[in-house]
Amino acid sequence: KYRLEDEDFDGKIKRIARALSDNEEHQYKLEDILGSMRFLPAGRVQNAMGSPRITTAYNCFVSGIIDDSMNSIMERACNAAETMRRGGGIGYDFSRIRPRGDLIKSLDSKSSGPVSFMGIFDSICQTIASSGHRRGAQMGVLRIDHPDIFDFIRAKRNSDKLTGFNISVGITDSFMECLEDPYKTFDL
Repeated sequence: KYRLEDEDFDGKIKRIARALSDNEEHQYKLEDILGSMRFLPAGRVQNAMGSPRITTAYNCFVSGIIDDSMNSIMERACNAAETMRRGGGIGYDFSRIRPRGDLIKSLDSKSSGPVSFMGIFDSICQTIASSGHRRGAQMGVLRIDHPDIFDFIRAKRNSDKLTGFNISVGITDSFMECLEDPYKTFDL
């Protein structure tokens, strides 16, 4: 599965060992270990190491901060496209994006909220997956105290939206403290 075109198993093992080794002696030891399949690295490593393709040997990346501005959102979307193009999966925290319905003073309009912006990232994921060798992988996070948390939790209750996403709720210390103390209250 991870061999290059016109590459047999032995050629793949030599390519990986050459790329991962510190010196010639190390390379021969790695060739023996990999060739006898006592150890085989993960698929992304086998695919990328020593390959002329511009891909990544890492599976997962964390997006930079997504601030509540169109420039920040689109810059992170562009970074995500490049990460997925090279075969990596990526996770994002959408918690800084203002809630749906909040006023955008500079435009005298209302915010569409973090879940709607996730659609941009999902579209990128679907587009990259359709042109590459591997389906894109994304993780979306929203903090438990974000006003849109219920919309976020329900966002995947369908079969056609945000299909390139797994989602996780970011839990705060305050929330955990409320679980431990039944007399404490937690406000959204």
